[in-house]
Amino acid sequence: MKANLRLLFAIPIFFLSFSGFGQDVFWQQTTSTTSKVSGKLQKLSVLDAKTYTLNDKDFLARLENKSSSKQSQVLYFPDEDGNLMPFNVQESSVMAPELAKRYPNIKSYKGVGAADRSKSIRFSVSSKGVQSMMVDAKSSEATFMQKSDGEEYILYTRKTTDVVDADFICDTKELSLSSKNASTARLVDDQVLRKYRVAISATGEYTAYHGGTKADALAAINATLTRINMVFETDLGVTLELVANTDAVIYTSATTDPYTGNLNTQVQSTLTSVIGAANYDIGHLLNEDTNGGDAGFIGSVCKDAQKGSAYSSGTTPEGDLFDLDFVAHEMGHQLGANHTWSFESEGTQVQAEPGSGTTIMGYAGISGVNNVASNGQDYFHYYSIKQISEYLATTSCATEIPIVNTPPSIIGLPDYTIPMGTPFVLEGNASDTDVSDILTYTWEQVDDGVVTNTTFGPTNPSGATFRSQKPSVSPSRYFPKLSSVISGNLTQSNPVVNSAWETLSTVERDLNFALTVRDNGVGGGQVVSDLMKISVVETAGPFLVLSQNTTASFEAGSSQEILWDVANTTNSTINAQLVDILLSTDGGLTFTTTLAQDVANDGAHTVLLPNVVTTQARIMVKASSNVFFAVNEANFSITSSAIVLNFSELEYFICQPSDLIIPFTYETNGGFSEEATFSVSGLPTGLTASFSPATATANGTLVDLTFSNSGAAAVGVYQLGVVATSASITKQVSLTVSVENTSFTPVLLIAPTDAAVDAGINQVFEWQEEPSGTTYDIEIATDAAFTNVVESANVLVTTYTSLGFIPNTTYYWRVKPKNNCGEGVFGNAFSFTTTNIDCKIVSAKSLPITISSSGSPTISSTISFIEDLPLSDVNVMLDLTHSYLADLTVTLTSPEGTTVVLMANSCGENRNVNATFDQSASSFVCGTNPAISGLVKPLGSLNAFNGESSKGDWVLTISDGAGGDGGSLNGFSLELCVEGLFRPDADNDGVFDDGDDMCLGTPEGLEVDTQGCPLYYFEPSNFEVALNSESCRTNDDGAIAITANTSLAYTIAVTGNGVDETSNFTTTYTLGDLASGAYEVCITGTDGVVTYEEYCFDAVVTQPDNLEVFAVLSDDGKNVDLNLLGAEEYIVRLNGVAQTVISPSYKVALANGVNTLKVETNLPCQGSFEMEYIVLDKPFVYPNPASDKVQIFTGIVTTNNVVNIFALNGRLVKTSTIPEGTTELTISVNDLPSGVYLLKLQSDHLTETFKLIKQ
Repeated sequence: MKANLRLLFAIPIFFLSFSGFGQDVFWQQTTSTTSKVSGKLQKLSVLDAKTYTLNDKDFLARLENKSSSKQSQVLYFPDEDGNLMPFNVQESSVMAPELAKRYPNIKSYKGVGAADRSKSIRFSVSSKGVQSMMVDAKSSEATFMQKSDGEEYILYTRKTTDVVDADFICDTKELSLSSKNASTARLVDDQVLRKYRVAISATGEYTAYHGGTKADALAAINATLTRINMVFETDLGVTLELVANTDAVIYTSATTDPYTGNLNTQVQSTLTSVIGAANYDIGHLLNEDTNGGDAGFIGSVCKDAQKGSAYSSGTTPEGDLFDLDFVAHEMGHQLGANHTWSFESEGTQVQAEPGSGTTIMGYAGISGVNNVASNGQDYFHYYSIKQISEYLATTSCATEIPIVNTPPSIIGLPDYTIPMGTPFVLEGNASDTDVSDILTYTWEQVDDGVVTNTTFGPTNPSGATFRSQKPSVSPSRYFPKLSSVISGNLTQSNPVVNSAWETLSTVERDLNFALTVRDNGVGGGQVVSDLMKISVVETAGPFLVLSQNTTASFEAGSSQEILWDVANTTNSTINAQLVDILLSTDGGLTFTTTLAQDVANDGAHTVLLPNVVTTQARIMVKASSNVFFAVNEANFSITSSAIVLNFSELEYFICQPSDLIIPFTYETNGGFSEEATFSVSGLPTGLTASFSPATATANGTLVDLTFSNSGAAAVGVYQLGVVATSASITKQVSLTVSVENTSFTPVLLIAPTDAAVDAGINQVFEWQEEPSGTTYDIEIATDAAFTNVVESANVLVTTYTSLGFIPNTTYYWRVKPKNNCGEGVFGNAFSFTTTNIDCKIVSAKSLPITISSSGSPTISSTISFIEDLPLSDVNVMLDLTHSYLADLTVTLTSPEGTTVVLMANSCGENRNVNATFDQSASSFVCGTNPAISGLVKPLGSLNAFNGESSKGDWVLTISDGAGGDGGSLNGFSLELCVEGLFRPDADNDGVFDDGDDMCLGTPEGLEVDTQGCPLYYFEPSNFEVALNSESCRTNDDGAIAITANTSLAYTIAVTGNGVDETSNFTTTYTLGDLASGAYEVCITGTDGVVTYEEYCFDAVVTQPDNLEVFAVLSDDGKNVDLNLLGAEEYIVRLNGVAQTVISPSYKVALANGVNTLKVETNLPCQGSFEMEYIVLDKPFVYPNPASDKVQIFTGIVTTNNVVNIFALNGRLVKTSTIPEGTTELTISVNDLPSGVYLLKLQSDHLTETFKLIKQ
């Protein structure tokens, strides 16, 4: 494929001299813009690189001078930062001697850092130049040197490469050679380097790409194999040597070579016929073409018919990506390794890298949205090394070369239980008697399972939740990485390429890890491993630091209280009784200062800040004997203090009558030189304190504080102040001093009470505090003499939680007080007897349920339990057919809402399930048909249900995430085991048979009452109901009439709206004289044998509605549109003329003059509507005669309207103005004497005079 070139070279070529290295320096750094450099960068998809020139002549001369002696010499190579690093270099040929003799200019070398043995290098030399691969155990990336198409060299790391193999497909058919083994595997520890004869053929296209001659192709093959051998020797104890007649299968013509299409078959045939089956152990073809590869078989080395069937092809068949991601990947298959990526199922049980994975057997960069990183890294996963080692142990064709290299040894790794949602750190401990070996460590999760970018997350119950990380010289790995913890990114969902791909689990599950230790031995590495398990539980967590979570500033030497959420981590499951408190001064990159060690995990502890100055302080609280921890949320500052009293701890004890000496250091800062005098405040009566020396001036003065005469002090815990007083400063540190003795009283036990019965299998023990006790020993036994102690613990508080007692068993428990000075004796023991455990299986009904093959269907089935009992175990029986199980997610949800995943995206294209999911079983291994069968462990933890109530609906949900395949749920049963006894219910009517059920043997399916007797109901069609409305509003003449289709002795009750009527009837019933409103009608009945359940319904008696009329006058004032409501028939009268209207809409045309419009119905009680309208074609005065007021209508809108009223003698008696824009005016005339007047209307457009009669 083509990659986008993103380079900016803007500075002309310049040279950097390394004068400090003198004549040994052959490399000079440049900055180049040449097209040949840019072209090579584009071919390799390198985004950024350093460029160098090489003094080839002197470099090769130096190698030639030493090549015959086999002695090492020092040569310098630039590292990724451009620094020249010295290496002890010696020849390490990858060619058979005969082949090397024919091609003397093609060589391979290896080197180890002369100043730093954690660095190593492999490089090849030919007429094509030098190609190298440098590995630094302290760095996360390898450094590669590749010659450009010109004279310059490109130095780059994998983090500066783009995705070049996005179209690469490994076509090797997966076949698991060995099952996943939970026991620790032997990897590479037999002090043998296995040499295999490799026959590598080249197509004409490959040879043409590299120059066209056999020597050109062989030089490229030599470069590729040099890099591969570096990885194979380190990780596998394997080296490959080109057979003597390799050049016989290097072809220079694409038209005449034997490779025309089926490369697997053709290369096998070619190598067999040309090289000879007896003359090579592993064969491979290199090709220049579309990116791809196919090993032909998994585990083919030494098998004559299969060992030469592999090929690797690339559009750019050179460079680290082709060498490692393509060729080493396919050779890994040949050596016996399967893929380790997990974005889809291959059923190999080794798919333990999330998404694409990043190791050699992963698919980094070619998996679309499932890409973890753009490119892979140069090492094998634990599973790959294990598979290869196991396969090679079954072969015998290698030349075994003894090596003087003692394998490392690992101190055994314990398993841990941690709270959910809480980070943790895994620390390995390995040693090697070969002191020159540099040990590197990888902590890798080894949980097989399908994990895509969409299923990756904190609730995923299976597969990997943490990506693999490159081997490191540090034996520790933080989960997630410490930078994520510091930034608060503890979980991740839907990760994208080059993001963390790390998440904590917030569901109960096991996380299995492999620690792999490499000794990186020169000439053949030794690799050992150990396995361990982290069990995440939902009953505890998350463990959190609660204090210092906002930015703040504190003085050095000040006391600060650290608070944290214990989150149930002291229970017997996790049993983290003690914690350590650590300080970081670099923002959480490292935590090198211990503020407190082995202090009580009780959620609070006071620490003394050290004499440091920082703005990036962080606090970590970590379980002392476990791996989980928490970090506060924000940086805080520690500022300088003139005086610091530096104590190693703040809590001390004195055993009477002894003295206590507490050493501390008097420290000063900023040139402070005043004399300080020491004293103690808060001393109890009898206890004395002295200092030696009593004063101090100099920084770093060692002081002893002695407490004496403790026998005269009362036993107790005292807060004492140690004070340093100078002329200008007083500094105090508070100490907690406990005065103790060995006078103990017996501990009084509280719960469980003595001789308790039916006690739960999980118990919280409680006792009274003993005055002298600071800790307590608790013992639990199955006999009163405590000869069979089944559990014991030392705790700091007066409670203890224990889980998982045996049912129906009597236990005895006792407690003994202890302190720093001694211990008391066990007091009187209490006994308790645990309850029975009873189990019951219930099967779902209404099955089978079809799972459609179209869309993404979800189906569910429900099983109900009526018993309210605490759960101790849940098992699920499932019979499921489906043609592609990887599409399915199957979950079980409890009545309390807890959901457990039984299986998810499991078993690829395999089909069908017929299994019982049991938490105590082994994890399922995908078979053929059914793919999952027998007794198997689910992906999630069924223990998550323990302690919940059994009562309610249990829902099995099956989600099909893809179309095209379908099936059905055929069977679903639940076995619930509870504390106590399931009560009998033989007829499954939900009423217990042992006392409550008065009707035993009720046919299944019938509804019953609280006594278990069947309930009988009327058929809904048994009653015909007629409702009569009131004839008119408030007439109260409504009625309810009921007719029964079956004649029985009925009792009816009618209530509501002021009515409370009860009557009996057999077939008909009528209740009249009812007002409108709602009534409840309830009917019971009996035939003398069966009594029917009450049947109730609501009856509504209506009344005529009020008449509602909405009248709208048209714009021209000549029509009225009526909207009528309340009746079926209306009477519309206009000026006394009636018209019957049945439509709810009606238009009325108005006549000139005054129009009286009236609307009514045949029921006067509904009311009526009446309105007057005036239609004018000229001005009009109304009413006339008038007694009170008169209205003047202009008919049209005019301007400057003036109305004057004159007496007949011409005297003006009233005047008014019609407002602009209106057509009417009302004038009061009640103040005018009766008589005749003249009303004159005058405007800009008209003048009218009216005779007005005033009554």
